[in-house]
Amino acid sequence: MKRVLSLLLSILLILCGCSPAKRVARSYLRMDRLMDQRHGWIRFDDMVLSYPDPDAVIKVLDRALGDLDGSSDPKTCISIYEDQVQAYSQLVGATSLAYVRYSQNVTDAQRAAEYGRLNSSLYAIQIRLARLEKVLMDRWGYHRERGPTYAEALERIGRQDDAALLALREREDELCRRYERLDAEFQVEYKGRTWTMTELMQDEDMTLQSFLEVLERYGIEKNRSAGDIYLELLSLRREMAKEGGYASYAESQYAAFGREYTPEQALAAAQIVKQVFVPLYIRLQERCENDLRYLSGASFSEDQFMAAMEQATERAVPGAGEAWRYMLALGLYDSQPSKQKLQGSFTTYLSNYSCPFLFTQWEDDASSVFTMIHEFGHFLSYYTNPEGTYYAPEDLDLAETDAQGFELLMLPQYEAIFGRYATAARLCWLMNALYAILSGFMEDEFQQLAYGLKHPTVESLNRLYGYLSKEYGFDRLFGYEGREWTEIGHTFQFPFYYVSYGVSMLGAMALVQDGNRGYRRSLKRKAGASFTEVVGRDVLAEESIRALAAWIEGLADHLLQG
Repeated sequence: MKRVLSLLLSILLILCGCSPAKRVARSYLRMDRLMDQRHGWIRFDDMVLSYPDPDAVIKVLDRALGDLDGSSDPKTCISIYEDQVQAYSQLVGATSLAYVRYSQNVTDAQRAAEYGRLNSSLYAIQIRLARLEKVLMDRWGYHRERGPTYAEALERIGRQDDAALLALREREDELCRRYERLDAEFQVEYKGRTWTMTELMQDEDMTLQSFLEVLERYGIEKNRSAGDIYLELLSLRREMAKEGGYASYAESQYAAFGREYTPEQALAAAQIVKQVFVPLYIRLQERCENDLRYLSGASFSEDQFMAAMEQATERAVPGAGEAWRYMLALGLYDSQPSKQKLQGSFTTYLSNYSCPFLFTQWEDDASSVFTMIHEFGHFLSYYTNPEGTYYAPEDLDLAETDAQGFELLMLPQYEAIFGRYATAARLCWLMNALYAILSGFMEDEFQQLAYGLKHPTVESLNRLYGYLSKEYGFDRLFGYEGREWTEIGHTFQFPFYYVSYGVSMLGAMALVQDGNRGYRRSLKRKAGASFTEVVGRDVLAEESIRALAAWIEGLADHLLQG
């Protein structure tokens, strides 16, 4: 029974682990192609964290901005600007590498400090670059062909150069680091022994009653500690949105992620999602209970999985096997379990070395397999087309569509990956897919309502989450009580990211209904391609949501009959 509970918890948290890996605000500022896009061939262990002095870059930009009034030489000004854009790009790449190294040990104060300094510097540099480019555009027509929308974005970024906002961002970063340390190190005392969540899940001698008692205590105490951090973040981020000229924090984040839809449109779609997907999810959960129980008893060797994936990925998407071999040859992944690691998974692009990197923790269970396949979907998209994925100021939802579309295309390969558990694993994946849709919209609805509370408390947030859990069926299916929101790292670290899991899962299903042709076309998309353009439909429209629900139900019936 405990093994089943462990699997269910891991399924619920699978999406919580896939992080956007601190894309460091590239979506705010368009940059031309600055790097050699050919694949790098340096092993990860040989990579060196080196970068221009951020303070020197800031000084050069401040001097250039101060000298603009008396300057009549556009070539000199543009040359300074382009040199500092190049330095900024190198700092972006260094920040990605620093984040990976910090994630490998979130308790290392030196790594945390270096990553924090780089990330803060990027924000300060980006503001100055935006202000300088806007002046060059207005005075000499530099990049004027990019149009009024781009000019407005530059002006909005430039207005954020005030000490109050910078101080708020630094405080935000400190609070996020506090949550990450809490998540990695949190423990509770039970009958004279302290327990971490990892120790709790791995102890095979504990009785079910003791397991449930420790789990309950862990949830209550962590909810209070993490909730206090979140209350500070709520207040701080509302102030950040006001300083940045936005009507709400949700609006500011949707703009940052480059979404084609508004927070209000996401809430409207959420009401349809609840109508059509909650009853379907509940029916399938009841029908798949034995399969989930069967899969929960399975153990999967990482070595066997890694060996099977090369041919399986190639059969799913021609060319994917090459990316898999590349990843293994250069050690561009970290799957070792560790108490000190960031408790989640992500894939980023190390632009200074022209390669992706995959970060996760393997734990010999089905959730490890699902997570690795998902993250490799991100790795494949970066490897195939970094200019159209990592470098492009694209719609965030497309990045998750890449990963989730790859998951769908891997379903026929499950015999090679899961062996005799293939059918159970497919049904489990389908439940994960439905969970992605429901949880994506639920977490977004929770955050929109939370940021709208006048006087939030941990208790009022728990009540709100408990109410939504009933609407989305999670109280009935998983026993949600209202405290579970503090286990969702994205809510703290990447606010308003989560809805992309729901939107992009709908997009992935629309994209691959007819096989991998649409998916391969999506991987090769041009920089700046819109989500709707790539997917080929408005997945938030009511008729589209209902049609995709019917398709998923048909797929589920096929799997259950097979």
